[in-house]
Amino acid sequence: MDSDKSRDTVTLKLNSEQLKGKQSVRATFRLSDQMIDLLRVAATHLGVKQKSLIDELVQNRDTLDQLANKAQEVKQEAANRRQKTFVLSRNALELLDGISDKHTLSRDYLVELCISRLIPFVNSEQEKHNQRRALINEVEQYLADGRKLLNKADQRLGRDDRFRIKLERIINYTEQHVSELKK
Repeated sequence: MDSDKSRDTVTLKLNSEQLKGKQSVRATFRLSDQMIDLLRVAATHLGVKQKSLIDELVQNRDTLDQLANKAQEVKQEAANRRQKTFVLSRNALELLDGISDKHTLSRDYLVELCISRLIPFVNSEQEKHNQRRALINEVEQYLADGRKLLNKADQRLGRDDRFRIKLERIINYTEQHVSELKK
């Protein structure tokens, strides 16, 4: 009976400790404009909030350790920094503090290193966006060619011809969907 009671107490403590670790806390960091913009762009592309993204970036102890080790080899750039406040889980903040203390590294710099992991993703998304623009131009040319073809059908077949009417439907359908693609 007593062992059941003590097990329940341990379980209750464990659960309350886990819950406390998940509590949100505000933390202010001094970050470069480049990193703030990078975080904003990545969050927008992913369709998540910045606070969720930053919290996720700093959750993994091994990754933070690796970043901190690499940071010892690379000198931190002197850049203008501004304060940015995020809401993080208590566990993430404690992890950040622990790793920065362990490696005698600024917590702000460690957060910047975490954010910099997003550079390949953002570069890839920018390249895709450039490709989309190029394809939209080709689709617009396709639509212009379709309109020319419709004009030829008007002249050769007349506006009441079934082929011409079906071609017009295709052109109208294409116009509607090109507008959607542009958005």
